Amino acid sequence: MTPQSGHTDFSDLRREHEAETIGPLIWGLTVELAGMVGRRYRPAEFNQGAMWDADAIEELAQQTAVELLIGEGQIDYIFTVADSTENVRRLLTRNVKRALWRRRSSTVVDRLMARVGQLASRPPFTIRPAAGQRWITMADEPGVARTLSETELRAAAAAAHRIPRLIEREGAERASMVYSPDALEELLHQVIGETGGIFERDLARILRTLLTAWLPASLVSGDGGDIVEASASVPDAEGGVERQEMESAMRDIVESMAAQDLTVFVCKAQGLSDNAVAERLGRSRPWVAARKEAILGHIDRRFADSVTEPLRDDAVARLLELASEKLGETLT
Repeated sequence: MTPQSGHTDFSDLRREHEAETIGPLIWGLTVELAGMVGRRYRPAEFNQGAMWDADAIEELAQQTAVELLIGEGQIDYIFTVADSTENVRRLLTRNVKRALWRRRSSTVVDRLMARVGQLASRPPFTIRPAAGQRWITMADEPGVARTLSETELRAAAAAAHRIPRLIEREGAERASMVYSPDALEELLHQVIGETGGIFERDLARILRTLLTAWLPASLVSGDGGDIVEASASVPDAEGGVERQEMESAMRDIVESMAAQDLTVFVCKAQGLSDNAVAERLGRSRPWVAARKEAILGHIDRRFADSVTEPLRDDAVARLLELASEKLGETLT
């Protein structure tokens, strides 16, 4: 398929989407934006060290189209909410950045897991074979090897959420190691303390959650907890473009949620127990727990990984602020 560029009328884009889902006009925009965005990202972290040539740009566009535009239905969402070519370009750009961030998080997690392998091979930890996998646990208190449920994975991620991470310097040639040696050891202690032991595969999933998730710990854990405070020192990346897109993403999320879901989100983000939320809404505690999981899934599928790491905490605070504004109260 040959990319087409230049100005494209929104009506032409919409007709093409209705007829072909992704035709030459939309594909051309995707390739154009993949080139504009991709070349601003370090090849070492986002393109396996290869230069951003035409083939690499087309591969990024293909990943964006297959995994996100089609795989997650983002192309249908774009033409549901967009009313201009500018909006289509903005939303396509966001998805290109999501594809890039997925590449980076996988690379970073691979490096972290290599460090975990070295750390866990020494006391007080141990690595044991189990079910054809590697099971990490405490040497003196070995747990029972088992795969963790989604709820347990979220709880373990929440337990490790506040372990400090290293700041990545803008313009640095190499990415931050994310956790200092002491912090990584503390993270392993926290996760094993929460789970009793963990397969490497599950630990990798927790690390990906920690690198990409931005929801407050009180929402992903059971009851109680403080909301993550916004950071006033986060720099505006790329001249404020990232922050503008974060603002747009947060507004989209809030507009897509029903009032009762906004209430669950705001209450949980502010540390209310499931029982307290259930009483406020006149619902059962199991209903609140189920809605909480559904809300997390909804947000994760829509926009969670479109918010880059430096703006994660700001996004939490802004989402809560917008949700409270829509409800007309802070629910404290």
